[in-house]
Amino acid sequence: MRLPSMVGVSCVVLAALGPESTAAQARFDRARMDSLFDVLEANGRMMGAVTVREGGRVIYQRALGFRDSTAGGPVASDGETMFRIGSVTKPFTAVMIYQLVDEGRLSLDTPLSRFFPRVANADSITIRHLLGHTSGVADYTAGMDPLTPLGRAELLARIAAVPSRFAPGTRWRYSNSNYALLGFIVEEVTGSTYAEQLQRRIAGRIGLRRTRFGGAVDAAANEAHSYYFDDGRWRRQPEDALENAAGAGGIVSTTAELTRFVSALFRGELVSEAGVREMTTGMSDGGIPHGKGMSPFTLRAVDRTGYAHDGSVGAFTALVGYVPRDSLAVALTLNGHNYPQNRIFRMVWDVLYGTPAPLPSFTPIRLPTEATASFEGVYAADEYGLTITVRRAEAGLTAQTTGQDPFPLTPIGPATFMYAHAGILIEFAEPVSGASPRFTLFQQRAAVALTRKP
Repeated sequence: MRLPSMVGVSCVVLAALGPESTAAQARFDRARMDSLFDVLEANGRMMGAVTVREGGRVIYQRALGFRDSTAGGPVASDGETMFRIGSVTKPFTAVMIYQLVDEGRLSLDTPLSRFFPRVANADSITIRHLLGHTSGVADYTAGMDPLTPLGRAELLARIAAVPSRFAPGTRWRYSNSNYALLGFIVEEVTGSTYAEQLQRRIAGRIGLRRTRFGGAVDAAANEAHSYYFDDGRWRRQPEDALENAAGAGGIVSTTAELTRFVSALFRGELVSEAGVREMTTGMSDGGIPHGKGMSPFTLRAVDRTGYAHDGSVGAFTALVGYVPRDSLAVALTLNGHNYPQNRIFRMVWDVLYGTPAPLPSFTPIRLPTEATASFEGVYAADEYGLTITVRRAEAGLTAQTTGQDPFPLTPIGPATFMYAHAGILIEFAEPVSGASPRFTLFQQRAAVALTRKP
């Protein structure tokens, strides 16, 4: 089984828990960190790279899996491999905007109508609204063919064609249109291209040699293709037209350079202190705080606040985070995964701060048949047109998607099951009145919540 395509660029706000311990960089358990990535790689849960930086020093780096598959065999990734980073592009775009504000060439109150008056509510939308996802402009990537490249004029026309979702400044809703527009504004103000400004304002300034904007994957230059897991193996994902992501998701980089970027940002090497403060504060939505380029997350047990952004494009995903108090930066870039990226991110922090939390296990366990009774039922995710029927079986459960053959679910925990052949992981919610009300299905980079039908 393969989930419906969910190609795009995304952002989430992260929450991670840490233990009571001293700062991680003093003595983190390198062997435990290796064990974490060993088990993920050995079970076909991820391919990609990770870097941890303390201040100006890389203290951990690891590459997993391969970046290219050829007739001669797979070509392994390494610390210099470049990956598409999706919406982790947004902090780069935000930095360039705040630099223009610092230079007096823009204001956070500058109206969008100064540049693109055809966009709905352009007179009322400000740079601040775009940075904080409070503009109301709908996402231009919805329903878009990710494989067909569009020019700047065509992308602007798509953005101008979508209706406003709400009055500017009244609500928060993530939209790639905001940062595509900000990227185009960088070009309008400077009279040059986004790629040129990225090099001049960020890459050249802090010594990033393997960070660029746009273009096709160049395997000969140690750039990664992306892969999805199906039928027991990694299969190459068709390559998205990266130019369509614009300033919302068009950058390619390495984990080492992402940690260098975020460290430089918080050390004041790229924008003013006021700019960093603006970048990390914004409107809350449902109790979740958001920033205007980087959003906060909390390591509660060690009383730490960090800032992060994640993203995805095609089958690539990426995530970068920074804890200012300890000068710690973590970057993940994945070109294939079947395990929640946010959970990997959290576990990296757990290891850095010495938490006793267990590492993930994919070893099958035995559950008595009666222990799985609460999981039987029909579950649906209407927004994806997905219905799955779950039944008990001697070795665990079976699941059947409408119109497809049933597949086995092997227990690896009391409420966690996997179908290793397709890289599927299913986690059931705690039963209520003898029946689990829902489960979450993880496959590739997707996490789909399905609710039990009456």
